[in-house]
Amino acid sequence: MKVDTLNVKYIIDEKTTVIPTKMFYEIVAEDEFQTIHFEVQLNNHQIKSKLSNSVEYAIKYFQTELPDNIRIACCQSCQHGNFNPFGDLENEIFCLKDKTLLNRDRVVNIFSEQDDSFDTRSRKLLDYCKDYQSICESEKYTYNDWV
Repeated sequence: MKVDTLNVKYIIDEKTTVIPTKMFYEIVAEDEFQTIHFEVQLNNHQIKSKLSNSVEYAIKYFQTELPDNIRIACCQSCQHGNFNPFGDLENEIFCLKDKTLLNRDRVVNIFSEQDDSFDTRSRKLLDYCKDYQSICESEKYTYNDWV
């Protein structure tokens, strides 16, 4: 079992903070993980997610274990973070903050016409930047199943 300590951004009572968070996993093959889970110490409580064989779902499971006043702030929970409808690598999401997205068809068109910028759009699911915005389906379409 491998362990990485990640500096994860959280929104706690509407204030952003970074808390070291442990990611436990096994490597099956290159970029292929299994038995992934996250753990964080908050005050006197150790919070642990259930196991998953996908980083995407391990993060989602982790969010469900957190108290209601705490949200993970990352590319996976950002309205600019979109999965590639044709498939992506484990732990990969794409930032489309400069694109107008109306529906799934627009996302498919953007990804089918990939330009050179797609190499720079690739992010890890727990990455975070100053342009972070929580997913709000009424404001902007996001091809992402976080909500």
